[in-house]
Amino acid sequence: MNRSLRALHPTVINTAIAGITEAGAHVEVQSNGLLRVNDEFTASVAIARCLMTAAGSLRWHIHLDAGLSPDITVAIRMNETNQSILDYYLLPSLDMTAERLRLSESNGVSLDCYRFDDLDYLFEMAERMSLREVA
Repeated sequence: MNRSLRALHPTVINTAIAGITEAGAHVEVQSNGLLRVNDEFTASVAIARCLMTAAGSLRWHIHLDAGLSPDITVAIRMNETNQSILDYYLLPSLDMTAERLRLSESNGVSLDCYRFDDLDYLFEMAERMSLREVA
């Protein structure tokens, strides 16, 4: 990972922590880098650099860290110049069986259903609700 992407990782982690906390949830950064949310689920963050194929197509390779066993991997796709974030994939470990995932610009509903423009869905997942609100 190049220097600018390494610098982005703590920024994304801090953004996630702030959004989760603002949603009223508790988040703890574990020693292995996983985020533990409300003592209910864990999330890891992976940044995928954009690569251009010889034919001019864009590709992203995501490493799903099976050793950490996160419940959700927050995969961040960088834009074509790798200077800013293009989008986010919230990948549940239950549906991801491979250690590596290769994404293209369009991935079909089986993967793009996990694609988001921001982290708001992650924050909603972390939000606490009383049983009365749910019922």
